[in-house]
Amino acid sequence: MTGMNVWNRATLAIVRKPVRSGIIGLLMLMVFTSLVAQVGVSTALQNLSDDIGRSMGIGFTVDTGENPASPKEASRFSRIPGVRKTVYERKTLAGVDGAHPVVPEHGPRLDSGLSTQVSVLGTTGSSLSEEFQSGLYRLEQGHHISGNGRNVLIHRDFARENGLSVGSTLRLSQEDRDSTVRVAGIFSGNVQAQSPMPSDASENLIYAGAQVVSALTGEERVGTIRCLSDNPQALSAAVAQAKKNAGSKYGVTDDSARLSGVLQSVETVRDLVRMVLLSVCLADVLVLGMALVFWIRSRIHEIGTLLALGIGKMQIIAQFAIETGLMAAVAALCSLGTGSLLSGYVSSLLLHDSGVAPLESLQVEALPPEQTLFVLLLGCAVIAIALAVSCAAVLAKSPKSILSSMR
Repeated sequence: MTGMNVWNRATLAIVRKPVRSGIIGLLMLMVFTSLVAQVGVSTALQNLSDDIGRSMGIGFTVDTGENPASPKEASRFSRIPGVRKTVYERKTLAGVDGAHPVVPEHGPRLDSGLSTQVSVLGTTGSSLSEEFQSGLYRLEQGHHISGNGRNVLIHRDFARENGLSVGSTLRLSQEDRDSTVRVAGIFSGNVQAQSPMPSDASENLIYAGAQVVSALTGEERVGTIRCLSDNPQALSAAVAQAKKNAGSKYGVTDDSARLSGVLQSVETVRDLVRMVLLSVCLADVLVLGMALVFWIRSRIHEIGTLLALGIGKMQIIAQFAIETGLMAAVAALCSLGTGSLLSGYVSSLLLHDSGVAPLESLQVEALPPEQTLFVLLLGCAVIAIALAVSCAAVLAKSPKSILSSMR
């Protein structure tokens, strides 16, 4: 033993006691796994919160009501300082040649022509609509529409009912005006209708380019103006300017309250995830600390023998540090896989049942390198502290006291 260096003694001690070493390593793995899983889920939720902020945007909505604005008048709001993007929308009713609306299972049966109409929402950017941003609607096939083209998005149930798919063409009509459109995408989801009319059901909503609605109504007007701000701090000033531009003619709504509700849901779930994983991690640390104490005490005979052979306490401490370091390194590497699996499990268990649409579709795909490295180092620090406390309880004694306690 005296002719062996500290590294050889450390590796030999691990190999000669595989069960004991395996138990200590398993406890370390549990600590690292809890830490890595927490980072994975917490970072994914933070990224989700940032993505919602970027995609939904913090802005305001101008509702023109019964007085649709002209494009020139609507452009006044897009030029407000701080507004980075503007979406124009207008909704109307139209008949569909060669297709029919989805009839609700419950509700009134209308015999008039109203029962054959659908809602057509003209927009310059369907991906920025409130329903898509909040997760109530999801694009299933194809792509979103933008600009003033003649592409449309139709609901999955409407497509199934009429045998339509991406690339199919439809002819929308209103009075003596019509417009032929092409299906660019199919979406799913449902929003509670505020009216029993079939045209107000989500299944009978068609997103279309602004040019389509202009062709159907015979005029180029804007019903709703959605402005997204590039600076949350400047939002209040932008809303104030918008209200000044609108006067008493239009209504201006600050959308930050709607966005804050979704973000608050994300924050609530993130706090819950942190609490669960931190509780598990603290329990693992306590168990590991006690296990290390018993691990050191079970080696009192070995410590006494090394002291009797003239090996100093610092060399013994170095040996124990190398042993735990080797086991911790293996546990840390394994935790990258187990932590990722636990992140996915927690995501499925807590997020998918949260009732918040953006959270239900969240997937923890990759572990963030910087944060993961930080928690692994944190786990190593915790193990080092636990080892120091365990060694101090034994090695603080004099060599004579340790030798006299040997059996």
